[in-house]
Amino acid sequence: MGVEFLISLNHAIRTPMSGILGLSELMLENPTDAENREYLLSIRCCAAALNDLLSATLDYASHLAGAVRLEQQDFPLHTALEAGLRDAAQRADDNGTVFEPEASSDLSVIVRSDALRLRDLTSLIARVAIHSSSNGRVRFQATVAHRGPHSGELTMRAWREGKPPSCPESHSAQSLEPASHPSAELQEGAFRIETLEAALVHHLVELLRGSARITSEPHAPVAVQVVLPLALRDAALQVEESGLSNGRRSILIADDNLISLRILSSILGRAGFDSVAVSNGPAAIEALARRDFDLVLLDLAMPGMDGDVTTARIRNLPNCGRLPVVGITAGVTEELRESCRRNGMDAILGKPIDAGALVASVNFQIHRAAANKRGNQFNPE
Repeated sequence: MGVEFLISLNHAIRTPMSGILGLSELMLENPTDAENREYLLSIRCCAAALNDLLSATLDYASHLAGAVRLEQQDFPLHTALEAGLRDAAQRADDNGTVFEPEASSDLSVIVRSDALRLRDLTSLIARVAIHSSSNGRVRFQATVAHRGPHSGELTMRAWREGKPPSCPESHSAQSLEPASHPSAELQEGAFRIETLEAALVHHLVELLRGSARITSEPHAPVAVQVVLPLALRDAALQVEESGLSNGRRSILIADDNLISLRILSSILGRAGFDSVAVSNGPAAIEALARRDFDLVLLDLAMPGMDGDVTTARIRNLPNCGRLPVVGITAGVTEELRESCRRNGMDAILGKPIDAGALVASVNFQIHRAAANKRGNQFNPE
């Protein structure tokens, strides 16, 4: 399969799956009787399982085709990890597994990395242990070690019951190299969802220049350990989990998918934000010409005027040079991602949308823009 076909297929599948999962979550937050709630939980469970399988298969093929690149951006480390852990906790609940994540207090640091890949990796680390068998208990730990004023290491471990994976005194990449690679099993024709997820862990860790060890021995619990280098940022902006305290903030949302618009508007509304929804790039430009907004959410793959061109047009509007612009994508070419960044897009989030990660990213970008406006420069370079 060609790279362009994989990317198109990725987008075509993730968009409706994102809608099913998002609407299921919103419906579960509303009061309903026990029978209908059970139906909704079953729909979410089936949709999540299908999404995991399709996403893992497409992501694995994209990695093999060399179609995956890092999207560097500044973000609070805990937001990406928490989004991944929420995803894993849902899978554990569906699997009848007790999931016990533990995170140290130092995860609130601002880092420069790929938030989407880190979110996916966090979820995959836990899911490898969760999917290794049903029921039981899976534990997860995440810690940060500071190695210098602007560098550190993130260690994540997940294991099913038994003892945690051993961790050498020195977190060197050489000491954590895997003895065998799960991709070999896939190439031999064997298929298990945890094998595919384990292969993706290794691919993502390699992409993030870290190291991984996955152990699975007879009569021993599955254990996963990953160590990643971190680029630490100077500014540690404190963000809140809902709308900012100095008045309700207004968000402009542009997406050609009406279901996505409804999900995004609902998430932001429940978090205390006002939002205006439009269905294309030209409508977003017209809205910005009429009034001020605190942030713009753009779908990258809108027909006609995509997120790339729309971002460039926004940057040429009066008083919009520093307006935060966040992209949302179910899968686009790396060339479009890079072009969006060059034209001034501040961050990119992936679909399916995680409500907590969306709100945290919106808050962070608005805080950063306010700090820059006050002259307290938050320089990503």
